[in-house]
Amino acid sequence: VCGVCFGFIGNRMAEPYLREAEALLLEGATPARIDAVAQSPEWLGMAMGPFAVADMSGLDIAWRMRKAQAATRAQGVRYVDILDRLCEAGRLGRKTGSGYYTYADGKQAPVTDSVVLQIIEDASIRRGIKRQQLPAETIQRRAMLAIVNEAACLLGEGVATRASDIDVVMIHGYGFPRWEGGPVHWARQQDRASLSRELHELAAQCGSGFVLADLNVLFE
Repeated sequence: VCGVCFGFIGNRMAEPYLREAEALLLEGATPARIDAVAQSPEWLGMAMGPFAVADMSGLDIAWRMRKAQAATRAQGVRYVDILDRLCEAGRLGRKTGSGYYTYADGKQAPVTDSVVLQIIEDASIRRGIKRQQLPAETIQRRAMLAIVNEAACLLGEGVATRASDIDVVMIHGYGFPRWEGGPVHWARQQDRASLSRELHELAAQCGSGFVLADLNVLFE
């Protein structure tokens, strides 16, 4: 049972996950690197990486939503325009043969090309960000922090009435690894003080538009 909100539970959880993955692109990662960490059982263990999913669903869907929400976007929020640039270049995902990846000759296997890498590097330059190699642990942790914070938001707002409901949605609907028990279960296995500190650090990086949730609701 889910309350009514933009994206309900599943898409609401997926949005900050993708936003954080986009931020990691700015800092030095590539779509292939992030997707590899996302799919690795050693790290995230998702069924698919966030950029492979975006290409499959079509980048223009998110692009239209972003343009529709532009007027109400919170001031100071961290905004990554890489997806916008890809769409402007006609790279809308698998259906056009290219998005974050290229799909040559109708093949489903994604290939990273120099065009998308240049778009990403240009975005980093515009923001004055010096790119660097990001360890798999950093990618995994940042992605999980974004997901966990949104889970706490959903519980705090009453959109989800039980923590276990969020875990069920993410495991059965969004490819979250079953062996982790779901994002809320994962959070409950972490050191609470460290998790809180890292979420505050993430909030500072994301800007004033980031809503920092009350972690207590995850542990009740």
